[in-house]
Amino acid sequence: MKNFFKDFSVLDRLNSIFLVIIFVFYIFSLKSSPYTYQPLIVFLITAAIIYLSVRLRKKGAKQGWAKYFRLFYPLIYLFVIFESFFMILPFINTHRYDEVLANIDYNLLGVHPTVWIEHWVKPWLTDLLYLLYIFYFPMPLFILVWLYKKKKYVDLDKSIFIYMLTYYGAYLFYFMVPAQGPRFYQPLMELQQKSLDGIFLAQPIRSIINFLEPNKYDAFPSLHAAISLTTLMTMFRYNKKMAWIFLPVITGIFISLVYCRYHYVIDIIAGITWSVITFIVGSKYYDNFVKDKLPLLYE
Repeated sequence: MKNFFKDFSVLDRLNSIFLVIIFVFYIFSLKSSPYTYQPLIVFLITAAIIYLSVRLRKKGAKQGWAKYFRLFYPLIYLFVIFESFFMILPFINTHRYDEVLANIDYNLLGVHPTVWIEHWVKPWLTDLLYLLYIFYFPMPLFILVWLYKKKKYVDLDKSIFIYMLTYYGAYLFYFMVPAQGPRFYQPLMELQQKSLDGIFLAQPIRSIINFLEPNKYDAFPSLHAAISLTTLMTMFRYNKKMAWIFLPVITGIFISLVYCRYHYVIDIIAGITWSVITFIVGSKYYDNFVKDKLPLLYE
């Protein structure tokens, strides 16, 4: 068993630590949650994903399904563990922070941003901004796939570690500051006079997002802001040409967060702050404690 843990990459270790944390949250949620055994099924699946990743990498499996499993391991794990939150988060912290976040926005700006931005609501713009909003999900793959194809495996390992650290830190904030965002906060919904009707893209994209996010308490901090900025910084670090191409896209994503009523401005500020902290601290940690010391995720 000791030799098995030696084969853990930094991502395997990070995933394992986060799984333990969520398991502890699950234990504390049991007194009020109707989901008694269901999260355990998810935890067993995630543990199996980690185990399988380590075994396949140790064997050097690079053919058939093993190749694709290893390639998409971070995405698979991230998706599965996120899908468990709706069974735990609402029952471990029953306080809701939408009123606090909305008031911070108003005190900072003198307006409610999602109401103020209605001056610019147009069907074509709504479609465009919803498209940009959902484009956030595959966007990191552009720089990660580029690093993989260039066989920059150390840089790829480091970048994925920083990405996952960003995700997991934001996930923990969800448990500490659960908020649904302006699209569900009733006082703001009463002030929002214009419906976000697009031409043909907005509604199906909105339905897809609602389906993929069973946990609705994920407003603070904005992972869209955090991951978008992390992507931009990663691109500037390794491929400046790609970074300049994506700069207007990422700018549009930031606008979509308020326009589409998914986030308060303070969520975006928190996401940006967390992204910068994680990028700096994660980079230094990797260089000092991981590089040349642990197995690479890909080789």
